[in-house]
Amino acid sequence: MIDQSRLRDDAYRRDVVERLWQEYSQEIRRHCFTWLGSGLAEEITQEVFVTAWQGLVKYRPDNPMRAWLYGIAKNKCQQAYRNRARRSTIAQTFLEEIRERSHAEDPRSPEESASEAGQIDQLHRSMTQLPDEERILLNLRYWRNLPMREIAEIVGKSVPTIRKRLGQAEQRLKEYMSS
Repeated sequence: MIDQSRLRDDAYRRDVVERLWQEYSQEIRRHCFTWLGSGLAEEITQEVFVTAWQGLVKYRPDNPMRAWLYGIAKNKCQQAYRNRARRSTIAQTFLEEIRERSHAEDPRSPEESASEAGQIDQLHRSMTQLPDEERILLNLRYWRNLPMREIAEIVGKSVPTIRKRLGQAEQRLKEYMSS
């Protein structure tokens, strides 16, 4: 039984979460394992109990503690699964681009190569100045040639948000390229 009046006390909350860990951690770990496999199950299980410690003040005793913990675990597992899918998609995108560029064979004159190398260097410097999200959006749109809908799915945002942020990224890149 949890004493609701003492939940603001960090030491009491820690004791409660330790008891919850002892009673439910194996169950929660198995649940996370079914979602994510062994690689992330332990980490997500720990995140579940950290979140429980942080949210215990808001816990309502009319809900069973076990169900509350499983709800946290479900949310954490879903987020980890989405993040893994996004990272995999982004990594695959750049892997394909690297393969395409490394196998390209079209001879150029030394002048063309030097001019292109200078432009590529400028583009590279400009891209590294961009925030990560903008750099990813530009890569997905212009190097991967993905439609807005797919980009929105990959980064977990709406299409209008992607359009707006992509426009901002393009503007910022133009500014960096011209300086």
